[in-house]
Amino acid sequence: MNLGYIDMKIDILKTFFIVIYTYYTFLKVSNCTILNKKINIVSFFSMFFMSVVSVVIKYKVNSYMSIICLILLLSALFSIITKGNFGYTTLTTIISASINYILFFVGIIITYIVNKIYIIKNDYINLILMLLIQAILLYRILKIKKLKHGISFFYKSSQDEYFDIIILNVGVILLFTFIILVTVNVDITKNFLISFIIFAIVMIITIYKSIQLYYKKKLLVKELEETKAELNSKKEEVVSLEKEILDFNKRSHSIAHRQRSLEHRLNKLMLNSETAEEIDIKYKLQNISNELNEKSADVELTKTGIMSIDDMLDLMKTDCEENNIELHLQISGNIYTMINHYIPEDELEILIADHVKDAIIAVKHSNNVNKSILVKLGLIEDCYGLYIYDSGIEFEKETLENLGKKPCTTHKDEGGTGMGFMNTFDTLNKHKASLIINELGKPSKDNYTKVIMIKFDEKNEFKVISYREDSVK
Repeated sequence: MNLGYIDMKIDILKTFFIVIYTYYTFLKVSNCTILNKKINIVSFFSMFFMSVVSVVIKYKVNSYMSIICLILLLSALFSIITKGNFGYTTLTTIISASINYILFFVGIIITYIVNKIYIIKNDYINLILMLLIQAILLYRILKIKKLKHGISFFYKSSQDEYFDIIILNVGVILLFTFIILVTVNVDITKNFLISFIIFAIVMIITIYKSIQLYYKKKLLVKELEETKAELNSKKEEVVSLEKEILDFNKRSHSIAHRQRSLEHRLNKLMLNSETAEEIDIKYKLQNISNELNEKSADVELTKTGIMSIDDMLDLMKTDCEENNIELHLQISGNIYTMINHYIPEDELEILIADHVKDAIIAVKHSNNVNKSILVKLGLIEDCYGLYIYDSGIEFEKETLENLGKKPCTTHKDEGGTGMGFMNTFDTLNKHKASLIINELGKPSKDNYTKVIMIKFDEKNEFKVISYREDSVK
């Protein structure tokens, strides 16, 4: 009860120690460590000066202005020391100051009880007792496990603004309640005492619950991040599997062509090993079949001199004959030069198979009486390349739009996989070759409808030239 008669010196001393405790609390809840001795010394002198200024304002103006100035000065000092954001520092300073004013008030109550038992008339002893009680309580509180290394939401960059507002309001109310308690007379103070204690308890519960909510939210965010990471990992796995399937389909597509070519050659070798009687019978059957179907005489294709290429062309010729399609081959230049300098033998073999097969399907679906395919191979227009003409149907617009982007076929029931152009674009990109699709005109009996031109010209271009307005350019 002697607190009301403490002179200005004791008030400055009291304020200085509360400021020191606030500084200590600020560092603890923010998980900051100031190791520089010079900074600490300058800080202590600055805080003493602020305490003097605060007490002077209290006596010259009022307690409200005193506490506001003290909070602002401390916030500015702490912001400079920690190099933190002023708004964040102000919030943490208010919380730290609120905690210490509550503990100081508890010290006042305990000192009052002690004075009832042991009458202590010395104001300095009473003040030391209050500050000592406050120091012990503060030390024990900050030793709690969850507060030992600071309160994480005070030093994390991602603050919860709603939580900040709650804590700020509670802290400000507590500070100004304390000011009311220490500035009014004793009778009114007794009336405020119970309310202040209740409000202090509510603040403690609010902070405790807010901390629990914060950690729950943090755990939820962590689980969401883990789920998101797992989902991204699954998506990457799906993309990887899709790529593997696409690569496998490309390889399978190429192998299927080469397998058929080898089977065709094997059948021819088996035919060559047949007996004279078997050959004679097959020859007669073939003649009868030719007469019935009125087929023209078999014309041998020009040889490139490269066995795998010749075998593949021979296989394509057989497929054409089975569908009553004429296959013509024009070779110019040295094909060995082509496979040694522009494209490997096996890749050229697959290009021929893919596009002649597509041409066969196109011709089969055409009502054109002209059923023919022309393959030009070698040096064409001063550039090595592969040109394939056919008299079949035009490309569908959707097919042209998706060329090289994804497998696309409109004749899946006839063995079309859409992988032919996927393989083609891989080969073109690898050798910087160009692809030009030229749609020459509508099906007619005396002309081809389109030509696929593959040029090894180092330009790596893709063009569509068409007489149709709705085609992809």
